Order: sequence, then C-alpha cells, then structure tokens
Amino acid sequence: MPVRVARENGERLDAALDALLPVEPHLAYANFPAVARREGAVLGLHRGRFRRAAAGLGVLVARDDAGRPLAALPLGHRAFESAHFDMAMARADPPAAVPDADARLGALRVLYAEAIDELRRRGYVHLSCMVSTHDRIGCWVAQEHGAFHVGSKITWMAPLDGRPAPDTIAGGLRLELHDAATIPTLARSAWQPLVDYAGEGFDRGPMVFDLNVPYARAAGIYQEWTEKAMTGEWADTLLVVRDGDRIVAFNSMKWLPDVSEAAGVGVLGEGIGATLPGYRGLFTALQRACASWRPLGAGYLENETQASTVPTINVFGKLGHHCIRSVASFHARLDRPPPR
Repeated sequence: MPVRVARENGERLDAALDALLPVEPHLAYANFPAVARREGAVLGLHRGRFRRAAAGLGVLVARDDAGRPLAALPLGHRAFESAHFDMAMARADPPAAVPDADARLGALRVLYAEAIDELRRRGYVHLSCMVSTHDRIGCWVAQEHGAFHVGSKITWMAPLDGRPAPDTIAGGLRLELHDAATIPTLARSAWQPLVDYAGEGFDRGPMVFDLNVPYARAAGIYQEWTEKAMTGEWADTLLVVRDGDRIVAFNSMKWLPDVSEAAGVGVLGEGIGATLPGYRGLFTALQRACASWRPLGAGYLENETQASTVPTINVFGKLGHHCIRSVASFHARLDRPPPR
C-alpha cells in the first residue's frame, strides 16, 4: 500500500488526530482512572501534546493514496541533552496509528524513515525513540531503522490521600517539605554530597546504556538534574530528610499541567530522588510523607523508574501504587551507519 508522509499542523493535523487518537490502542493514561473516567480527557490530553509538538520540531503524518491518515509521529528537540552532550539531539514520542497490524507496520516504516531523513537534513545527529512496550510493531520498526534498545521505563501513580504516615524516621533524622519559595534557600553545602553521589548512584538510565555517547557525560546527567532540583530550577516542591544540617535524602516533584487538567486533580511528577549510602528506608519514608502531606494540594504523584531498578519497583509495589504504563527507549546516531 503506497504511503505518503508530510509535516502537518492546524486543521489538517487536527483532522488526522480526530481519526487516529480514538483508535490508537496504546495511549498513555488511558488506564489511569482519574483521566479515563472523564469523557474526552485522554484524547484531549494527547491532542494537546501533538499540537505542541507541531508548534516545535513538528508532527509527521502518514496517509494512504486516498488521503486517509494511517499514523502520526511527534518530534521534539532535546534542549537539555543537546547542550549537555554538545550535539543536536531529537526525540520521537510514541506514535498514534491505526491498529490493523499490516497497515500500522507499513505506515510506521515509512514514517520513521522520513523522520530520520528530515532530522538528518536539519542537522540532528542523535535520535531517541519512545515506544510503548505494548506496541510490538512500533518497537520492531524503531530497531529496523538502526535504533538500539537502551532501557524501558515504568510509570506508577501514587494516590496522595492525606493518610497519616507512620513514624519511620529515627536516629535524629527529620523530614522537611519545601516549595518554590524555600527551595532556593537550602544551603549548597547541605545537598552537595547528593550531587556528588548522583554521578554513580544513577546507573540505569537510558543514556548510561547508550554506547554512542560518552559514559562520563551520561552519568553526569543525573548530577545536573539533582542540582537543578535542589536549586528549584527543576522542582516545584521538594521533600528532604536531614541528618543534622546535612540533607541525606530527597524527592523532587514538578506540577504536571496537562495531566492535572485531564485528571481534574493536581498531579505531580518529572521528579528525581536519591538517598545517600548508609541511610536505608528513607525512599519509602519520603513516598509515605508525600502521600500524607499532599504537596501543592496534589491528588497524585507520578513516579517513573527504569525496569532494571528492582528495589525501587519493590517499594512502589509494597506501597500499593498503580502501575499504568511502560515505555521502551531506542537510541540511534544519525551521523554514521549503525554498528553491526
């Protein structure tokens, strides 16, 4: 079946999304009850994300000879990663496509090929493709185009129900909750050890498993992320545990505007957390404190972790968090042939 691909926006893109989003079988948040029970919320959430992509690097749409939309692929510029690695890096977020296996396969093959060609023409040298782990065709096509699997990410929703947290902090440790006004007042000397530890403590991220980028710089991503969280640049609220004046554990969170709107209740996420060696159990304590204190009045906390971080997964399961999706990451260099 002949397939034609073009960058689309405006009314033409909206019409394509109206056809594709209701039939896409792997939409994120479709099984998150707070969103799923609100009529039209999950479709509105994804329509907004595709529109924002169209205003940026663009959305490519595959159509058949009759002009019927078969698949849409949102592209984005990875600003932080591009600066960190000193190379132009792009991402392809999960596609929306028809569920028929043959039509989906044909459309995604052409769509990813055109995306790679366009990104090369625009000077990009690295591409990160995110695909639902349930999308067997999308995962296969990403690999057909030379992208290597570098990890899978699991997403959990923790209800922030205000339930009193058990007192599990001992040994003179104390919990603190900070917001945008107080995060910048935290002394660097109190949290610098966490930044130093992040260079070795986060050893499961997708960039760490990407042999196309320098390992030291890949590990350094989490040091930068930790620093941006502890200064408030990448955090709207922050939970910390202190041992004396020293911060020995933390969990940062940001407000998720589009998910909160779709859910009709505040949702926090896009966070990072860590505990210094020798302080067992504090990650669980921070999760329970978050549920009890409900930072910023939120109703849910979205947690993400790599599939290989088994201890973290065990904590989420023990606390009864709701696992809502998993996404595979595939990375490719666009400036040279893939290794064989």
